[in-house]
Amino acid sequence: MNAQCTSALLMLVGIVSWAAAAENAERPIELLVRGDDMGHSLDVNLGFIKAHTEGIVTSASLMAPSLYFDDAITRCKAHPKLAPGIHVTLMATKPMRPILPPDRVSSLIAPNGFFYHGLEDFLKSKPKIDEVEKEVRAQIEKCLGTGLRFIYLDWHMASNGGGKRPDIVAVFQRLCREYRLLYTHDTLDVDGRYSGAKFFGVGLEAWGTMRLPDGNLAYWCGPDMPEATRLKFLDTLRNLQPGTWYTICHPGLYAPRQAQSVAVLCSQEVKDILQARNIRLISYADLWNRQFGGTSQ
Repeated sequence: MNAQCTSALLMLVGIVSWAAAAENAERPIELLVRGDDMGHSLDVNLGFIKAHTEGIVTSASLMAPSLYFDDAITRCKAHPKLAPGIHVTLMATKPMRPILPPDRVSSLIAPNGFFYHGLEDFLKSKPKIDEVEKEVRAQIEKCLGTGLRFIYLDWHMASNGGGKRPDIVAVFQRLCREYRLLYTHDTLDVDGRYSGAKFFGVGLEAWGTMRLPDGNLAYWCGPDMPEATRLKFLDTLRNLQPGTWYTICHPGLYAPRQAQSVAVLCSQEVKDILQARNIRLISYADLWNRQFGGTSQ
């Protein structure tokens, strides 16, 4: 290759690189912050509202079988910018029962009459796929029956089968299409192939679990948040690249670690970073509009 050809090639590479950099610079940075487990308890619901009105949480995943579901609905209706989603629950550490009568979903129910506590017990029970679909559909219908416009569907813990039950994932995806719900995450959705948003996790909360002598599982929110975790979250925000991103949190006001998470999400440091980086907060309602067209509300 002579000097003239080499020079032309280098010039072409430079032009392509410049064009790519310019295109990337023009793309905005969008951030969606989703809270999981709304309805779990009263302090969780209050934590959601605080993290939304004073912080950066934009979307809330509600548990239809939870004790404080109705309270969560009331609070979401009072805060219409908080985009609600259906947090399908087929297992739970806190005692919860299916929406449907036990005789219709017996394979989903532990001997104590509640959902199984974790993935291991759930898989051992070999839940029947027709019963899974009936219960998921019942949870969707309960949510939609409140009059609140639900935007998306995700799941609690490993209610999708934890990668071991692709038939359950297929049911979730099919019901999303049927009900025009945004299918928001999966073991492969870190790249945004379903929702349109790429995932980043920083572990603002940590969870511990232990098998008790009676065979049940104990599950709790972990110890105080290490300073390194808070700094990692801030640093991740400072270094977000242009594109659409989402992360997940579990707001609450009772468990110290969840309350500390809410405090970070509401902190002035976070707000300053968003302003300095010109990061635009979005919700799943925005992603729904992009995927389905029109308005979700």
